[in-house]
Amino acid sequence: MLAASVFRQAVPASRGAAVKGGAGLLVEDDLPLSLRVERRFNVLGGKRPPLMPEVGIPYPVELKKDDAYPLFVAAGRIEGRTDDMAVATGDVELRKLDTQVFGDKMVYWPLDDEIDATGKVRMLQQGAEFNAPHVRMKLSEQVGFAEDADFLIVKQVESKFYKATTVVVSNAASNAVSSSAPMMTNIASSYGLPTEAPRTRPSLGSGTAERIDFEGENQITLFDSTYSTCRPGEKDWYLRATETHLDYDRDVGDAKNASVWFMDVPIFYTPAMTFALNHQRRSGVMHPFFSTSTRDGLDLTVPYYWNIAPNYDALILPRYMSKRGLQLGAEVRYVDFNTPNANTPNVYTAEYMPYDKLADRERYAYMINHQQNLGQGVSAVVNYNRVSDNFYWQDMSSRLVQTSQVQLPQQLTVAYWPSPWLQTNMQVLRYQTLQTDPANPVAVPYFLEPQVNLVGFKPDLLGTDLTLIGQYSRFIHQTRVQGDRMVIYPQFSLPIVHPAFTFIPKVGVNVTQYALSNQTVAGADSNISRVLPTFTVDSSVIFERETSLLDKAFIQTLEPRLYYVNIPYKNQSDIPLFDTAQADFNFAQMFSENRFSGYDRINDANQLTAAVTTRMLDAETGVERFKAMIGQRYYFSPSRVTLNYTPLKSPIVPLGNEQQGYSDLLAAFSGLVLPKTYADVAWDYNYRDGLNERVSAGLRYQPELAKVISAGYRYTREPTLGVPQVSQIDIAGQWPLTRRLYAVGRFNYSLLNTDTIAPQLLEAIAGFEYNAGCWATRVVAQRLAAIAGTPNTTLFLQLELNDFGSVGSNPISLLRRSIPGYGKSNELTSSSSLLTTQ
Repeated sequence: MLAASVFRQAVPASRGAAVKGGAGLLVEDDLPLSLRVERRFNVLGGKRPPLMPEVGIPYPVELKKDDAYPLFVAAGRIEGRTDDMAVATGDVELRKLDTQVFGDKMVYWPLDDEIDATGKVRMLQQGAEFNAPHVRMKLSEQVGFAEDADFLIVKQVESKFYKATTVVVSNAASNAVSSSAPMMTNIASSYGLPTEAPRTRPSLGSGTAERIDFEGENQITLFDSTYSTCRPGEKDWYLRATETHLDYDRDVGDAKNASVWFMDVPIFYTPAMTFALNHQRRSGVMHPFFSTSTRDGLDLTVPYYWNIAPNYDALILPRYMSKRGLQLGAEVRYVDFNTPNANTPNVYTAEYMPYDKLADRERYAYMINHQQNLGQGVSAVVNYNRVSDNFYWQDMSSRLVQTSQVQLPQQLTVAYWPSPWLQTNMQVLRYQTLQTDPANPVAVPYFLEPQVNLVGFKPDLLGTDLTLIGQYSRFIHQTRVQGDRMVIYPQFSLPIVHPAFTFIPKVGVNVTQYALSNQTVAGADSNISRVLPTFTVDSSVIFERETSLLDKAFIQTLEPRLYYVNIPYKNQSDIPLFDTAQADFNFAQMFSENRFSGYDRINDANQLTAAVTTRMLDAETGVERFKAMIGQRYYFSPSRVTLNYTPLKSPIVPLGNEQQGYSDLLAAFSGLVLPKTYADVAWDYNYRDGLNERVSAGLRYQPELAKVISAGYRYTREPTLGVPQVSQIDIAGQWPLTRRLYAVGRFNYSLLNTDTIAPQLLEAIAGFEYNAGCWATRVVAQRLAAIAGTPNTTLFLQLELNDFGSVGSNPISLLRRSIPGYGKSNELTSSSSLLTTQ
């Protein structure tokens, strides 16, 4: 007979105290050590060094010859032979690497490394816990069974919603009848707002089974079982099946004769189903989603996902709209790991409706977005978009970025990098122009058939830096003047760069040649040449000082910058405007040579831009917390080049603030103004008329994830007519009303009041989210103004079962792009462990 005290010495007192009693669940810090390397149940994927025998134990349990790890047993009474069988009774505890077993009675066969435990048996493995009256297990092989068992399995899954590199893309339309993108959608976490969360979060699977078969490493089968992602004892929802196999090697579950129950009410049945144990892709029918709207009626989609290969997948989207009919859609994604943007998939999307009952016609849309690395420095990009009619996006989509899109690009680009300092590309570009408002027709842009670009930068060439820009373009249009344009623009700079200052003089010669056709005026010149020298000087200085604010140390910078441009005047009124427009006046344009976009106009200039920037940097980390800028351009002579086009060359009259010798005043600041409060303000003030040309102001308060309120105002004056073009208020937020109930909403309203435009609601979103821990439900209503026609109202209703699936219409993408800082409440990580003693 073996003495029980010998075995108790093998168990450290602190470890035994942590799990004594057996009724509570394991705390996170007390997760057992790793199992044998060749066989282990390890859903957390953690690795720890093997436990070595303690020195000084007189009678350790005899190990098998092929077993490198010891086993420890503690009990009120142990009897038997160490090389044959041991029987332990009375508060038994067995510990071997990543496995701990507690029970009233336990039989152990050392030669087979097998146990048979009865009574109140509790088995703990890394990330898993099983409770049953009877467990039999071969520990080394992880093969055995448990009867009438409860189980809890905790694993880490990747957070799909909260990612450090996520950038939310939203519509930036600014016309009066289109809802604009909310301000401050993407704010870096360096400003102190909680915009990021851990990249992984815990997820659990719990339930009961009449029998659990352990079938080797990470393989278990449940018979007559329930499975849920709720905490043990909570049965808000569960999967009931006669047989369920959980494969944690592939992270997939297979269930037979399965039904999903919510609040003890069956909501779904299938004879067989497969579900993911994490967020990895799995082929199969996805949960249907539906919505209802005044435009489409009941809108039901049942997606089928096809996981073709690690870098290929497809989504088949049969969709039924009660007011319109049946539509079939598909989206195929492909990742080329050899392309520079390997994380961006190529996407091919198509939608087809053979007959729309409301439009009384066939309707379709297809989009191709493809990048391909052809090798030897050659790559290609295809961006092709087409729809069947002008109103397709307004009728078929509730996305702002699509409903306001009127120019659909159809583009092919081939690029070639012959050397590190030289790159070239050729593109062919057309547009499909959607005429959505008959009262305000959209101008059809020029087509490029083709355009060839060359950009070179050669540093330290004879003591200077050479920049070479070359471009050939053929502009095609059905009703306007056409032509070829050739641009050659070499520039030489002599940069003097120091940590405290920079001084960069630069000279260049812009040579442009035109060959025009389809002239609308007799006698107009068809061959036009333009040669203009350019000279610029860019200089800046950085001053720093240590300071403090609210008892926190900062480094404040003062960064004055001067930018001088000199370009002689040349009359260009006989050159058509192929791709040129007045550039938006902002801080980036203020430090550029040309106030026009494109090459059809090059301004004459004798001007100096002066600006100053100040930043507040965290003294410990160097992270920027606040930035303010102010700047203005001063004209030593008025600029005479305008956008006027008269084929028979005519003199140009100076316009705008340049007559007064200065530009509008620009000012901006952004950063933290109060704890957890971020502000972003930009101001463009017109001295000549004493008016604001552009104002944008936004404030975002976000004390924690899923708790945010933002407000913004936009104003833009149309520079040519001098009338307001945009005047909008935008309020959005997500706020907890109780511990589980959240309110979400957005109010975007146009204040414009002119002879043709009245104040109107652009977009309104209102709804609620209820987070029950292992499931969530969302009810969201959206009203979206249309460019022409009746506004559309859509209702979203979704039930989401955490880490399992969802039913209904999904409003997440809408909320994410409409509410800055929106957080998915049921993906928030908890500070407490899911495996807890409470």
